[in-house]
Amino acid sequence: MDQEKVLNIAKEYAAAVRKVVDATAIFLYGSYAKGTATKDSDIDIAVVVDKIPGDYLNTMTTLWRLTRSVNHDIEPVLLTAADDESGFLNTVQKTGIAV
Repeated sequence: MDQEKVLNIAKEYAAAVRKVVDATAIFLYGSYAKGTATKDSDIDIAVVVDKIPGDYLNTMTTLWRLTRSVNHDIEPVLLTAADDESGFLNTVQKTGIAV
């Protein structure tokens, strides 16, 4: 898939997510953001929230269900800035594309 098509998919997914989750930011990250995607690459999307609304697993289930209506190659992750001890969110913010 070309970069422009993936970016449009990411934007469509972000719009769907924002209808059900109070996201502070949503990023396309990984190989498509870096320009290193192959035919087998998935579409990595990070959903950033101040606080996870309710139960983490329920929210992740919601994010996965939304992929069905947009594109099955989307691989969502749910992140909170306050709980990012690993620095993963920082990497996503530096190398990803806000959508």
